[in-house]
Amino acid sequence: MLDMIPAQTQDELKRCFAIRHAVFCVERGVSPDIERDEWDVLSLGCDHFLIREEVADIGALRCRYAGDAAIIQRFCVLKEHRKSGVGRDALYAVEAHCKAAGYKRMELDAKFEVCGFYEKCGYTKISAPFEEAGIPHVKMAKELF
Repeated sequence: MLDMIPAQTQDELKRCFAIRHAVFCVERGVSPDIERDEWDVLSLGCDHFLIREEVADIGALRCRYAGDAAIIQRFCVLKEHRKSGVGRDALYAVEAHCKAAGYKRMELDAKFEVCGFYEKCGYTKISAPFEEAGIPHVKMAKELF
């Protein structure tokens, strides 16, 4: 059973950071200096979510808000839990959370290699490819109806 826990304490936020570090810095080689930024605090302009399955922390994501759009960032799932539907379920859960909060659109910068995953989840490419942290990305969006 998948749980999306909004980080409300420093401990929950640190657990999100630990998963992000394992995926982005250790596995993908992104520098810790650029993986963390000014949005990595508990604040009203940004929500952090810890993705849990049963009793284990298995993923994390951050959601920023701009106008009527919710912007997914730092979405990651530990390698051993990928290809099981967890990413899709987490994505749908955060979409439902954002829709209930009144947001009309989801946006994200997807690594180009996983665009197909997001397209299967209803996202559309809205930019040309660009590089972020040395990795090709493309901006994608989905309207929440």
